[in-house]
Amino acid sequence: LQSRDPITINVNPYMGFPNDPRPEYNDQLIRASNVLISSLRFLRSLRSNLLEPEVYHLNPAKSDNETFRRIVSIVPNRFAWYAAFLFKAFPLDVSQYQSLFNGTRIPKHGQDELFNDPTAKHMLVIRNGHFYIFDVLDSNGHIKDPAYIHGCLHHILTDRREKVENPLAALTSLDRDSWATLRQHLVSIGNADALRFIDSAVFAMVLLDEVMNEDPIKMSHVMLHGDGTNYWFDKCMELIIAKDRVGMNFEHS
Repeated sequence: LQSRDPITINVNPYMGFPNDPRPEYNDQLIRASNVLISSLRFLRSLRSNLLEPEVYHLNPAKSDNETFRRIVSIVPNRFAWYAAFLFKAFPLDVSQYQSLFNGTRIPKHGQDELFNDPTAKHMLVIRNGHFYIFDVLDSNGHIKDPAYIHGCLHHILTDRREKVENPLAALTSLDRDSWATLRQHLVSIGNADALRFIDSAVFAMVLLDEVMNEDPIKMSHVMLHGDGTNYWFDKCMELIIAKDRVGMNFEHS
């Protein structure tokens, strides 16, 4: 957090996801809807402590089976690690999974801060430099109707407004002290609430018009940085949905 270099490329990596083997599911709107809802299901499972632990199996034939899972499940939690060790299986630390959601890195002079608000229930979508916010969880934390989520994304993808001439998101690609100064100015002129909506969103989704055409170099450029105008690089997780590929860019702190 003390590094003053831009986090674009220097901190934020990306991951590219394979296309769905069913061509009709690779339509941008359908893929965006499915990926968003699947991510929310993961979030719900995480917060309900229903996710199966991530385990590194040194000898999968010995431990990656139902016998191992059954034995470990009946061992008291504080001894479960030792039971797994006897099978040469090593549970991995997933405590940072919670930080994937509702979080962002706030630029500050000298050292940035990490912000998280698990009470927020809205989604941030960025397209052509425009910001869109809509709730994806209801008051009880349940996922909104998939048809509603699909409809919101359809509205965004059919918005005919041109690209923003001076995109605010580009500021997140600056060195951290410069961005901290500009962010303080934005707050001072009345944008604190708007920035709070961005910072607290469950995560961000970036909708792009680019087509990769199976070009790995172009995909790397688009998923890692693009032109910098349509990404909020401070967000802990950004799902990137292009016309024909899907990826994720994430803040690595």
